[in-house]
Amino acid sequence: MPWFFAVARVSFALGGALPWGLPFARAWLPLGPLGALADGVFFFVCHRRPERTLVLAGVPMPLCSRCAGIALGLALGAIVAWPSPSIKATRIAAAVAAGLMITDVVTQDLGVHPVWHATRIATGWLLGYVLAIGLFAGIRREWAAAG
Repeated sequence: MPWFFAVARVSFALGGALPWGLPFARAWLPLGPLGALADGVFFFVCHRRPERTLVLAGVPMPLCSRCAGIALGLALGAIVAWPSPSIKATRIAAAVAAGLMITDVVTQDLGVHPVWHATRIATGWLLGYVLAIGLFAGIRREWAAAG
């Protein structure tokens, strides 16, 4: 595999872990403005509604629980990179994962159930994982075909 494949996997892993580790870092380390800047990077990614955002070590996460789940799924998918689905299988799995997420969004917003962080994280994780393994499987196939 080319060096950029490894760089991409590490980037996905670190980027996906950052919203989970940042609250702990802000709680336990003297980050000052750097911590606020790192938190602010996520401002454009997510609505960050307080009732939909987990608090870790007394500090709110920089993403809501669903977006944090997506980030976690992208990170774990990049690290594990298994299985290696075809493009068709990735599309089907992504559609199913998105359907489950949309079902949770709609039922929550219609008041069928309250904010359940566990389902928000799980549906986000599933979509992020499917997208990451599909992406890295595609990169491997392209590299093999070109090689």
